[in-house]
Amino acid sequence: MHAITIGTAAGIDEIRQRLDDEFRLLEEEGVRVRIGQSHRGHFAFLDCEIDGGDARSSRTDALLRHYVASALSDVIVEKWERDLIRKIIRGSYSYFSRDEQDLIADYTGRTLRGNGDSHHGYAVNRKSKILHRLRDYLDTADELVLEGFVNFRLRDYIEELEDAVDRAVDEFLMEREYREFIRLLRHFVEIQEPRIAHVHVLLGPEGSFRLVDDDGGAIRSEALEEFVVEMVESEVNYEDLLISALITLAPRTLTVHRTGRPPGRDEAWETILGVFGDRTVECEGCAICSPARAGTCEPSPASLHH
Repeated sequence: MHAITIGTAAGIDEIRQRLDDEFRLLEEEGVRVRIGQSHRGHFAFLDCEIDGGDARSSRTDALLRHYVASALSDVIVEKWERDLIRKIIRGSYSYFSRDEQDLIADYTGRTLRGNGDSHHGYAVNRKSKILHRLRDYLDTADELVLEGFVNFRLRDYIEELEDAVDRAVDEFLMEREYREFIRLLRHFVEIQEPRIAHVHVLLGPEGSFRLVDDDGGAIRSEALEEFVVEMVESEVNYEDLLISALITLAPRTLTVHRTGRPPGRDEAWETILGVFGDRTVECEGCAICSPARAGTCEPSPASLHH
């Protein structure tokens, strides 16, 4: 009878569960597999053996190896991957606190998933590569210790996780720096006296914006005019220019109109909300931010006061 032995120092129950799931599918094809379990030192071993008269056929042997490889590749990606990521973080970034390491692990998961709903596709791609590597190994071997296989036969996979961790650390540090910057701006806004009662912020496409009063007219302010003179020749992006202008005006309250913005994440809106907090209201549509008027916004500092 043909048999394959799988060894591991941890997670034997989840491996057995995945093997049971795969072998139930295999049984639908008329092939029954028995699983025996034993221990050698710190390692547990599962012996997967075909049961039946055709146990020696090349077809059933190939099926067994494929279903074992499928189960193990799934365990590595779906069960072990997060622990592998945490091990990499502990080894390379031990100077972060435990909570920070947890956040970096979350960021790494996002990095590996790519854009939002792509999680399934990215995970399937990694599983497919590991599955083929397992199949190649099991074509010539009847015993596999999973930790050794991951460490020595999946170096490219480990390197992919290491790269994802490095990118996640960069993202984590940038976001931490951003949060601290927003906290300081918010503190500055809270301690200064408001210079104007209310401002409407019209956010247009490609970073353009306008600051208007309740009648839709351009805001006129001596402080703002001095600010524009100082900023007009500097290399500042429009989001920085907008936040700086609002801090200069120091409005008691502000209404943000986003009808001119494309759908999706809006960093300008998130920054305004972070800095001005409950002073901020989002408009869901009015005469001031109608498409006709919002479309006239120009990405120029002159639009702040002309």
